[in-house]
Amino acid sequence: MTTPYPLQWIAGLASAVLPYIRPVHPHRVVLTSFHGDGYRGNTKVLFEHLIDHETFEPVWLSRNHTLVQDLKDRFGPEHAAKAHFPAGLTALAEARALFLTHGTSDYPFLFLPRHALRIQTYHGLPTKRGEYLRPHADDPPNWMHRQILKYRFEPITHFLSSSSQVTDVFSARFGLPKARFVETGFPSYDALMNRTVPPFNAHDFWPNAPAAESLILYAPTFRKVGQSDTFPYRTLLSAEWFPFEDLNIEHIAQFLDEHQAILALRPHPNEQTSLKRFTSASPRIVYAGQEAIEDVNELILRAHAIITDYSGIYIEGLLKDVPPVFVPYDQATYERGFAIPYEEVTPGPKVHRQQTLLTALEEALQGAPTYEEERKRVRDLFFAETDGRSTERVVQMLEDELL
Repeated sequence: MTTPYPLQWIAGLASAVLPYIRPVHPHRVVLTSFHGDGYRGNTKVLFEHLIDHETFEPVWLSRNHTLVQDLKDRFGPEHAAKAHFPAGLTALAEARALFLTHGTSDYPFLFLPRHALRIQTYHGLPTKRGEYLRPHADDPPNWMHRQILKYRFEPITHFLSSSSQVTDVFSARFGLPKARFVETGFPSYDALMNRTVPPFNAHDFWPNAPAAESLILYAPTFRKVGQSDTFPYRTLLSAEWFPFEDLNIEHIAQFLDEHQAILALRPHPNEQTSLKRFTSASPRIVYAGQEAIEDVNELILRAHAIITDYSGIYIEGLLKDVPPVFVPYDQATYERGFAIPYEEVTPGPKVHRQQTLLTALEEALQGAPTYEEERKRVRDLFFAETDGRSTERVVQMLEDELL
């Protein structure tokens, strides 16, 4: 259940007044994610870390009522609130620091108090253009678009980063000065470096899947509109899965059987396309969308190969040296374009036929030693620190600012 929009709008008006009425709580930290609906990413990691902090008192705000109740049951009623109800509005008004993952729209229709730090943790690494880096153009956005971008990003006081390269791209993309960026690293990636997981067991995620030794994660990015090089007269509303002229799902299923592998299909959260055509072809082809497995790190930790097109998920995989395979079928027409030249940051084979994909996957399952140095180069470009202590650095920054 989600808060009805009329109530969100009314709450928004109240949120503009409350900061002038309520006293500031010296230790209140408020967090949310994914437009106020999700529980994932950097803010989730920080929230669960701050629960045990000796001074800070974190509160998770959401307009998802089920999520709020779940968090209350897990961490105590004082640590979660419905964003547009009195307890949530009060926590927001009193907060010394606010954390978010997308933009100010993570607190939908709500006024963010000026006395609070507004810390953008973001939700991925910068492979694509967007915002002020207009797709396929160097001209600035039009006046109306600039006002929207200012509303969403100008209030941010601190923006997390993981390297100078990431800072450069995000600064240009969101129109923020580099002085607002803090290269702490991203807390959600600490698990990729600190956690030791047992050997991959498909039944942990998909009880009906056959036994397997390897996990292949296929996670393309989202397209609002575009054209496929393979199907040039077809308008696409999402990614084209397996965009090969020689597509033969039975051969893919046979490959998975021979290699005792699971192929997990993880669509972008905005994706609406049904994948039953593929998942019904083999019990080794499984669905791994956010509704089934919200924390993608659980998959990256166990992956032996990652297939993608332009999603930054493969960069996260590089922290575990997971070999990527790329399917850039619409590279020339992809709607967003690239923040960094594609060939410079894609340390793996680019495939345009199914047989080439299967050959690349076979090499990836053996560690893809040919691309080992390239993977290290790209990893170093995006991560200045790989010590697994990003969460500690963010909390230290918070302590330095507020205590």
